[in-house]
Amino acid sequence: MMKWISRVRLREAIRLSLLLLLLCAGNGIVYGQSVEIDEAAIRRARQFEPIIVDAAKKHGINPHLLWVIAYLETRFNPKQKSRAGACGLMQFMPATASRYGLNDPYNSASAIDAAARYVRDLNARFSNRADLTLAAYNSGEGTVEAFLSGRTINTGKRLINPKGIVTGGIPPYRETQKYVAHGLRLLERLSAASFASSHQSASARDGQFAINEDRSAPLNTVRKSIRANNGQDQEQRKLERTVTRRSIYFGFPRD
Repeated sequence: MMKWISRVRLREAIRLSLLLLLLCAGNGIVYGQSVEIDEAAIRRARQFEPIIVDAAKKHGINPHLLWVIAYLETRFNPKQKSRAGACGLMQFMPATASRYGLNDPYNSASAIDAAARYVRDLNARFSNRADLTLAAYNSGEGTVEAFLSGRTINTGKRLINPKGIVTGGIPPYRETQKYVAHGLRLLERLSAASFASSHQSASARDGQFAINEDRSAPLNTVRKSIRANNGQDQEQRKLERTVTRRSIYFGFPRD
């Protein structure tokens, strides 16, 4: 029971975080502190969020980080395939998919679980540095290792870091640098929104009880009236659920 409650709270934290970001939505894009978020992608994400939370909890990683990677990779489009051959929601290349036993990268639940295991291993390899984990997911862990240590790595097809440059781990590739910068900004915003939402959620629960307490007499009166006149007590229960739901989500109906 406690594990189930914990998972529900994590899901609600992510949902509330994203709803707070949506408060700034305009013309399909959310802006805030140089962060742009596709509102349509956030709505597509909803079906995957419970899977992301469960996989993150199972493998001991930050669900926000896993969410950000899915967003950066495909904007939560599970049918996407890149020119390089990366497939599915989490954009697995065939070699990485094979390493993590992912037979079908288009199976979103399996792909998210495999990505959670991959992120867990990247975190362990790069001392839980989110910037290096993001860089490695985008360009490969060998590339990050090369620019972290200043080593030149021969992959058989090309040389990585042939000049032995030390960058601190982030490869000097425009795509990867943009990927990491965007990902870190998203993580910062999600973490800030999650912190705010946890406090607001507690306030909302207090407010919910106040609403129910203040309106208990009228609601009971209406309930009795409905039961006496029409026998439609279910309508009153529906109203009570709506009041509670909107108080928790600050005006946003819960889907």
